[in-house]
Amino acid sequence: MRLSTLLAAAGIDAATSSDPEITRIDYDSRSCEPGSLFVAVRGFHADGHDFAAGAVERGAVAVVAGHGMAQVRAALVVVPDTRVALSALAAAWHGFPSRDMCVAGITGTDGKTTTATMLWAAWAASGLAAGSLTTVDWRSRGTVTANKSRQTTLEAPELQEHLARLRADGVTHAAVETSSHALELHRADHVAYRAGVYTRITSEHLELHGSREAYLRAKARLLELVGPRPDGVAVLDPEDDFAYPLLSRIPVASRLTYTTSPDAPADVRAERLDQGPRGLRVAAATPWGRAEFSLRLAGRFNAANALAALTAACATGAGLDGAVRGLEGLERVDGRMERVEAGQPFTVVIDYAHTAEALHQALTELRPATSGRLWVVFGSAGERDVAKRPAMGAVAARLADVSVITDEDPRLEDRLRILEDIAAGATEAGGRRGEDVVVVPDRSEAIDFAVAHAAEGDTVLLAGKGHESTLISGATAQPWDERAVAEDAIRRRLAGA
Repeated sequence: MRLSTLLAAAGIDAATSSDPEITRIDYDSRSCEPGSLFVAVRGFHADGHDFAAGAVERGAVAVVAGHGMAQVRAALVVVPDTRVALSALAAAWHGFPSRDMCVAGITGTDGKTTTATMLWAAWAASGLAAGSLTTVDWRSRGTVTANKSRQTTLEAPELQEHLARLRADGVTHAAVETSSHALELHRADHVAYRAGVYTRITSEHLELHGSREAYLRAKARLLELVGPRPDGVAVLDPEDDFAYPLLSRIPVASRLTYTTSPDAPADVRAERLDQGPRGLRVAAATPWGRAEFSLRLAGRFNAANALAALTAACATGAGLDGAVRGLEGLERVDGRMERVEAGQPFTVVIDYAHTAEALHQALTELRPATSGRLWVVFGSAGERDVAKRPAMGAVAARLADVSVITDEDPRLEDRLRILEDIAAGATEAGGRRGEDVVVVPDRSEAIDFAVAHAAEGDTVLLAGKGHESTLISGATAQPWDERAVAEDAIRRRLAGA
């Protein structure tokens, strides 16, 4: 379409020196082709404005920038915020696909992927044409595609493209896992969310947000996007003492709460919660009737995720019976409390837990089912929140019998410095270096170490990587499969037993 037509559709009022035909939208100059509209955004390591001339050389016929650029020989559009403009332009380019669907955004510190996948299952089993976009995969009705991007919420052009594909597939209800990065960086500004679903908020990504309060304000942005809708729905955890006071004050048409505490006041409440070797059994009171269901997922925190999904599903068109069938039919979510069974006399569990709170939850859940020692193999990502490193070490030292500290995407940081930051928190909490706190930088060797030394009745938790298919060291993303590495280690252990 013509540049002027696209700008008008996106609600951008800006004069341009010419009106070229636009064939695509790019924010990476290397992707530009003849007919591209290049949007210059400032990243963490580079400023897109520095690459505008290169984008034009590759064929870009127009540039959206935050300031004048005399050296650019193309139609120039100057806007106050290029990230906001990128979101608007991407949505307009694809015809605002989310407006034709019921979109629920799921956010929080932990449990987002599981809750979004549960919501997809609840909708689908109720006969609704359901889709989901999560950290793990993209689901369109019955088709599941692995998400190999390592992004929870994609950049605006890719996000809108995926929503357009869902619409083209006939999807009417879409669950979109929505990260604090996406909310802070305006990737999701032009998603027409009908519902905002919140899991508990603790602390993460302080490298971006700067403080817990700023992190919470970014999370609250999702509900602010829902608020103006006359049919907007908020699904909240009233026992989240940190987040609920702020979230409960944001105007929204309908507000529903959920809790796993039998005596706590909430719209959806677990009256009974039983945990067994095969999963969870939940009996819940809801505004739509009483529900009893079994979950094949381990961990009591997954009961909270299920209640959040059940609440959101029934509030957006699903029948209670169908939603319950969907929850019961969900076998697993990749990398979320996922058991590895290869004939070993001890338990191995893979989980994505990569915050102190998530690690606390996972270890707390595994302790009662462990007759021997509880091991945890974990690390903390480089170029990310530094404050959580000693906190995770402290949690591991307090709750696990043996902590094996290892790589988890060190990126361009000094890998040993990261591991020492974690180990410092562990030793300060009472861990003994070289005894119950062990540092093994190479992740494969760390997993092999834990598996080789685990005894009958022990549990080994592999935390932090979950479903991820790469491990980033330096500037290189190396192929990674946590389950395959664990299975290989178990086979070696059994062969040498």
